[in-house]
Amino acid sequence: MSYWTNRQEQLKKAAEKGEAKLKKRLSDFYDKEFKRLEKEIAAYYQQYGEDNVIAYRNLLQNLSDEDRRLLMEKMDEFAAKYPQYSNLMPVRESIYKLDRLQGLQYSIYMAQANIAGYTNEQVKRYETSLAQKGLNYAMEALGFGKNFYDLNSDVVKQFVDVAWSDGENFSSRIWNDTKKLARYLSQDLAQGFARGDSYDRLVRNLRKRFDRVNRNDAYRLVYTEGTYVMAESTMQPFKDDFEQYRLSPVLDGRTCPICRGLREQVFLISERQPGVNFPPIHPWCRCTWEIVVDDWEKWIDDYVEKHGGGEASDKSAQTIEKRVRGY
Repeated sequence: MSYWTNRQEQLKKAAEKGEAKLKKRLSDFYDKEFKRLEKEIAAYYQQYGEDNVIAYRNLLQNLSDEDRRLLMEKMDEFAAKYPQYSNLMPVRESIYKLDRLQGLQYSIYMAQANIAGYTNEQVKRYETSLAQKGLNYAMEALGFGKNFYDLNSDVVKQFVDVAWSDGENFSSRIWNDTKKLARYLSQDLAQGFARGDSYDRLVRNLRKRFDRVNRNDAYRLVYTEGTYVMAESTMQPFKDDFEQYRLSPVLDGRTCPICRGLREQVFLISERQPGVNFPPIHPWCRCTWEIVVDDWEKWIDDYVEKHGGGEASDKSAQTIEKRVRGY
């Protein structure tokens, strides 16, 4: 195993450790938001229901002034906490036209908005740290020391929350997933009331979708975006002095045929494209990359000439060769 391959393995382990901590924070927050929503649904059953069932027609009556006020306070609280997303809140004037069912559906949207805002914040923090580690690991391999870039470096920020797949960044993906799930949950809620579901049955069905979709979407995004950030940030320091690379998939029983097939191909660094020939190739992709040099003697000569010649440049070139080739 080469020095650089070993550093990539270390980076992958650091990413996995960070992912585990992030998933725990997200899961705890999702549980808290659902419990809050659960209490609100329980209050509706107590206030408007009878024998643990709510008559559907009771929910089509106008929302009370008190409930409207509480709903607006939630929107104000969200806008204060996440001002960058305040434009995504429903128009306040329309709240005065809501019935009880629509008010509860707005509460579902608010719960999902809180989850999206928190998820965005946490993913951005995690990926910024990962990008810094990736850059510094690569810079170290090239002989520039262990802490070349700090966390607030403009270079670090180049790989965080960028639109690298289908013109979307992770923020837009999170919000799209959030709105989609909110629609499904609102539909589940309305259908449950129309069927005359009990509180226990309604909440149980909502939780199934809530848990399955929220967590799976978030975890997939964290993992896939993490692969992108690792691959792109570690490539940056190499792209000025190298021309070619190949995909380096984790070769085990879970390796997909696409990644396994790409392993045999050599690509130009200047033509790398995530999702096509550069990690991540697909959601949940675990691939990294490795440098390819056809003629190391020529590469060393070119490196020395490019970097001013002399003994220092030659020594640097020899060190880089050893670290990348691993002999």
